[in-house]
Amino acid sequence: MHRILDINFESIILENIREGILLLDKNLNFLFINQEAEDILGKSKKFLKKERNISAIDKEIVKLIKEVKKTHKTKFVSEVVIVDSLGNENISSIYLKPIFNYSKKRQTIEYILIQFANLEGITFLNKKSKFEDEEKLMSQLFYGLAHEIKNPLAGIKGAAQIVKTIKNKDTTSKECMDIIEKEATRLEGLVNTFKYLQPHSNNNFKIVKINKAIDDTVELLSKTSSNKNIRLFFNYEDESVNVLADEGLLRIVMQNIMQNSYDSIKDTGEIRITIKRTKNFKLNNKNLIQIEIKDTGKGISKKDLNMIFQPFYSTKKNGQGIGLFLSQKIANKFGGFIEAESKLNKGSKFIIYLPNN
Repeated sequence: MHRILDINFESIILENIREGILLLDKNLNFLFINQEAEDILGKSKKFLKKERNISAIDKEIVKLIKEVKKTHKTKFVSEVVIVDSLGNENISSIYLKPIFNYSKKRQTIEYILIQFANLEGITFLNKKSKFEDEEKLMSQLFYGLAHEIKNPLAGIKGAAQIVKTIKNKDTTSKECMDIIEKEATRLEGLVNTFKYLQPHSNNNFKIVKINKAIDDTVELLSKTSSNKNIRLFFNYEDESVNVLADEGLLRIVMQNIMQNSYDSIKDTGEIRITIKRTKNFKLNNKNLIQIEIKDTGKGISKKDLNMIFQPFYSTKKNGQGIGLFLSQKIANKFGGFIEAESKLNKGSKFIIYLPNN
């Protein structure tokens, strides 16, 4: 049995708190780094102590460290994006405090203490709350509009069909009736899309196997895009990733996003699909899964990227701007949301977050 005096409580606390701790000496060499700081920085304790040089970590943090050393002032940044060696981004707050040696006539910096707080979970909850509020408002609006438009639209289409049956019409009249019927049919299809925004009870949701839903979607899209040379790569963490959802609606989400990936690739390219569980936080006591769909297509501009989930906004020549908007709203119904990252001429990555069941 261990005696209490033999236990290093400080070490236990520092290695297990949900806050990253990093300590540098006056020459900016690494003296201490706890497990959470390793996770946030994406660098191991062994690697950092071997490198010794602070240039081994994110350049934004290096900039802040040098500023504190120069000014001798404490620094706090509420939100900073930290990029690790693999290019993964981590949103954290950072607090830098110089620790002085007062034993000399002129105070000098002896150490710099750096504290990180991972904001990923907080950011996720804020985004989810925002999407839920928008989902309720937009669903009510579009479902109401669809209901009001559907009846008069059916009347217009029916009248055009009746007029077409009347004999002795001139060519111009017939052409006009054809246009009316064609456009009414197109608008009818658009209005029917909004039925997916109507409220759905969780009681009607069932356990859906994500892997199978993706495989079925890929098989369907491969047949319709057989004229392109697109290589597919799959990285499934395991074969038992399930979500509580409406299977038909979930397939719409997968198909919309994957179709965009196929469309963005002109002739030859790659699509990588990754499914993994997030380990840093839970939502309503449930783990979250991430479905990443990454392509090497033409990419999306920064301006367009901020708008792609808005209704009727499309970067495609003949696009209606409904697919991604609808996909976002469906994901919200399942308790998740969708994010997008992209660079022009390099490709795009869509990340679907859903509660794991």
